[in-house]
Amino acid sequence: MQSSLLGSDAVTAEDAVVQLLMGVGRRFRARIDGDGVDPSQAALLYTLRCRGAMRLGDLAEAMQLDASTVSRHVHHLGERGFIDRVADPEDGRARIIELSDAGAASLKASFEQRRAFITAALDEWDDTDREQLRDQLSRLTAALGDHP
Repeated sequence: MQSSLLGSDAVTAEDAVVQLLMGVGRRFRARIDGDGVDPSQAALLYTLRCRGAMRLGDLAEAMQLDASTVSRHVHHLGERGFIDRVADPEDGRARIIELSDAGAASLKASFEQRRAFITAALDEWDDTDREQLRDQLSRLTAALGDHP
C-alpha cells in the first residue's frame, strides 16, 4: 500500500497518525499569548512533574535529549524560578533538579491553554466518539512506550 504523506488524505493509519502529530505539534509548539514558559521547555517541566526530581543527566536520559540541550533549558528555567536545584542527598557535590511551585503553575496554565484548543476541535464530537478516541490514543501511547 502506498503512503500518502505528501498528499492531504491519509491512506493508512500510520499516515493519519503522522499527519495528526505534525498538525498538533505545530499548534502546541506555537507561542500562545500569556504563555509563561516556552513550549519547548514545557516538556522538561512535564517530565519533572511526572517523574519527580532528578539529576540533569537522568533528566536528559528521560527526555532522550542531549545533556547540553537540557542544561540550557534548566539554566533558563532556573533563572525564571520554574525549577529549583537542591543538593543531592546521596552526593553533596551533585544537584537535583525539581519543579518549583511557579513552574508547576506555569505548566498547568500552558496545558490548560493547549487543552482548550483540543476541546474546541472536539466540540461537535459526541460522547461515544470522544471515548473511543481516548481509548485508541491511550492504546497507541502505550504501544509507543511514550510515558513521561
